[in-house]
Amino acid sequence: MKFISAVIVFSTAVVSVSAGPLKLSRRAVDPALVPQFGIKANVNPTGTGDCDGVPNAQGVPIKIPCSCPPDRDSFIQSLNANVAVGHAVNNPTIQLSFPTDNSKASQLARLNAATITLQNLKGPGVGCPSAATTFNAQAQAIQNGTPAPPAPAAPAPPAAPAPPAAGGVDPNLVPQFGITAGKNPTGTGDCDGVPNAQGVPIKIPCSCPPDRASFIQSLNANVAAGHAVNNPTIQVSFPSNNSKASQLARLNAATVTLQNLRGPGVGCPSAATTFNAQVQAIQNGTPAPSAPAPPAAPAPPAAGGVDPNLVPQFGLTSGLNPTGTGDCDGIPNAQGVPIKIPCSCPPDRASFIQSLNANVAAGHAVNNPTIKVSFPTDNSKASKLARIDAATVTLQNLRGPGQGCPAASTTFNAQRAAIQNGP
Repeated sequence: MKFISAVIVFSTAVVSVSAGPLKLSRRAVDPALVPQFGIKANVNPTGTGDCDGVPNAQGVPIKIPCSCPPDRDSFIQSLNANVAVGHAVNNPTIQLSFPTDNSKASQLARLNAATITLQNLKGPGVGCPSAATTFNAQAQAIQNGTPAPPAPAAPAPPAAPAPPAAGGVDPNLVPQFGITAGKNPTGTGDCDGVPNAQGVPIKIPCSCPPDRASFIQSLNANVAAGHAVNNPTIQVSFPSNNSKASQLARLNAATVTLQNLRGPGVGCPSAATTFNAQVQAIQNGTPAPSAPAPPAAPAPPAAGGVDPNLVPQFGLTSGLNPTGTGDCDGIPNAQGVPIKIPCSCPPDRASFIQSLNANVAAGHAVNNPTIKVSFPTDNSKASKLARIDAATVTLQNLRGPGQGCPAASTTFNAQRAAIQNGP
């Protein structure tokens, strides 16, 4: 009995010793393996919170928050926490790993883990953009290089199923955003997103969430590639069955697409959707209720009844070259430099025509009654100019007296000049 007892004590000690290092290796990432940021914070501040990040394809620095990239020690601390649980602590649907061998796959996995940590430092989709680092360039160099052979002890991961050639996601399976863009604009480019824990709406760019059709197009492209086209280190899949894992994978793909719409980490935050709440509902076993079908657009008022074909075109689209502070590019000034406008401008054309209809029906700007408008339908120069004026007045008073979009978010002034200078 004494012998048996001694064996048990000894074997317990062995298990205790061997278990310790395994637990540590999961949490304590080797700082030497953590990718370097490659740039420093606070380079060439503009005074509005923007600083220089990595250059774009034209060699012009991409604007990033001046606080990015973060302090390396705190970043590694966050990375450690994420690796310990196997996903982004602040965005649990995004899985990550931090293998330590020198294979190409492992180097890319480490860059993926670093990128996810960076983009979700302070909350779901709230962190620093990839443009605050050289992570993408490092990933490209690894992909183009000759990786070291994988460690023999590590089994090769199973090959991922080939994505459908054209993405081919079923629009009915794409999660609904749950909120609409342009809610309660502050006038500085910010609007209301989902509420925080205190019930206060989180501020998001007014252009978020994006148009659903273009979003699904981007999602399709990502699913076809098996990763975010604009951030190749982040893998996505879009299974079509109704298992909990598949529902979560679809929400993950939607979130990744949302956050990387226009470039690495350049898109809309998760707070521009109810994706996180939907994830929580799925994880808790209570399927999120499907979003109700949007109501049919009301018919334009009979007394307004403007012909949409006569409504001037805006001439440019919203959301061009966002600075990250709510500003985007409008038409160029006399020096050829784009005038900064709110990223939510110009507005959605259908809602704009609805507002124009209301103004024409009233004979003045509903939100600014001292300004008269008319919308004649003939083709005379005077009538064309009157229509441009009605459109401009509507644009500039969309949400209140003088509260709307500037003329610089359209080519209305150029159209007016062309009419005035014409026959």
